[in-house]
Amino acid sequence: MGYFESIFNRRVAITPAILSIEDINNNSVVDANTALTISTFYQGVNSIANTIASLPFKVYKDKEVQKKSNIHFLIKEKSNSYQTAYEFFNTMLLIMHLKGNAFARIVRDGKGDIESLVIVNFSFVEPIIFNDKLFFKFDDGDSIANEDLIHFKNIGTGFLGIDPISNFRRNIEINLNAANYTNGVYTGEASSIKGSITYDKPLNDRQRDRLRNELSNNFSGRNGKKVIFLEDGMKLENINLSPEQTQFLESRQFEKGEIASMLNVPPFVVGDYSTSYSNVEIQNLHYYKQTLLPIITKIEAELKHKLFTKQEILDGFYVKANVEAVLRGDSQSRAEYYKELFYLNAITPQEIREKEDLPVEYNGQGYIHSNLIPSELSKDFWTGKITKDEAKTNLDNSKAEE
Repeated sequence: MGYFESIFNRRVAITPAILSIEDINNNSVVDANTALTISTFYQGVNSIANTIASLPFKVYKDKEVQKKSNIHFLIKEKSNSYQTAYEFFNTMLLIMHLKGNAFARIVRDGKGDIESLVIVNFSFVEPIIFNDKLFFKFDDGDSIANEDLIHFKNIGTGFLGIDPISNFRRNIEINLNAANYTNGVYTGEASSIKGSITYDKPLNDRQRDRLRNELSNNFSGRNGKKVIFLEDGMKLENINLSPEQTQFLESRQFEKGEIASMLNVPPFVVGDYSTSYSNVEIQNLHYYKQTLLPIITKIEAELKHKLFTKQEILDGFYVKANVEAVLRGDSQSRAEYYKELFYLNAITPQEIREKEDLPVEYNGQGYIHSNLIPSELSKDFWTGKITKDEAKTNLDNSKAEE
């Protein structure tokens, strides 16, 4: 079997996670559920999924929104009988970031028209080439043709994306152990020595054994007695490690930077504000370019080529997400931006309303500055104005000569 054949036809185990002796001993089993218990990882994945799911995906033809298209309804309003479009994209993106791949079956009616998109629940998936056609075989034994699936794929070298939980298993395990250790710092269990008893007189072997057994039987563990009685002259000193001694804050900061790198997000997305930005707009632009744009582009391409025929694509049909919600700054900055474009004849009021997710048609009377004219009439306007000014000048000259 060749190299590429082994990659393309490999069987990928997603869940359950394979446990090692080290995992059991360290009490840090690494899988999707435990990874999400890390607040930084949860925040990063949740931010990506929520942000992209909140963007309206629309069907266009020659730059015109096709609101009456059934596919437009599926990706903008309701993808299936039990999920809105937001819930559909949110769930697909969450699965993609946890498993590396997310699949949704394209359900068609008797006429072949698409009627819903249903997410596939799977633990194992295997790509198979049969008669020069790609199929995906799932753990329930069902094999579905690639053309009948919406496939959101993480980065990878073949038909399947890389499972980030398995790929960064050791990194996630370190963060889980750090969280467990941090909890031990606060509970006093991070040190193997819990405390010490001092006595101003020497103890014989029998007395030491008696004291040790009494402490072990009555005061050890979470259910131990809360009050200890010491004999005359004995003193109990508690030993706990402080957050400063264990470099707790440095460890937590390192965790944020590591997971931000793992998810390819700017540090501020996971709560690390050590990198400053001049304003919110630049911050959002960085997030959009570094993280969101590659994912959105893949989604747009996948939806276009799976939901439309070749002829429909040639006729100008495509899917595009409205990313203005991510890129927009404060209301004053947006107003200035739109005003400049409007005065340059680069945008119409209707296009501005669409970018702001406002209905293109509105009730009531709209008003603009009285000195604005349609661009197609500008030549006639200025020609008429010049002619009028010349006639007025000639009239004034005639009166002066009289």
